[in-house]
Amino acid sequence: MIYDKTREKSVAFTPEEAVRQTLVNWLIEKLKVPEALIKTEFALSLLAPGEKGRLDVIVANPNSPDLREPWLLAECKAGKTDLQSLEAQVNKYLRIVRPLHIVLAMGNEWHFLSKNGKNYEIVSEISLF
Repeated sequence: MIYDKTREKSVAFTPEEAVRQTLVNWLIEKLKVPEALIKTEFALSLLAPGEKGRLDVIVANPNSPDLREPWLLAECKAGKTDLQSLEAQVNKYLRIVRPLHIVLAMGNEWHFLSKNGKNYEIVSEISLF
């Protein structure tokens, strides 16, 4: 078991959960994101009734109370995952949410994207708000 600060409970320690918790700790410790803005395993049905699935990590935008316009969306996978399949999964979420930044976390390999107009472009890093 591993304690998830954002869910305020212990959860099963799986390889994917390890990636998710590493990302959450990076957000809190390196980028200084307030814990209250971070949600993990967030049900899509809370944003779009009837939708299935969960967002691995979503960070609210303090400038917008609407979680459909978050500051960040992250999808986490353990180890080697096909980047295209991960992007396809995120693209499904983008029908509902329009984050300023996206993190694709595959084990220790992370890719950052930032919104540029209506599209997203690969960037080397992201900064807080």
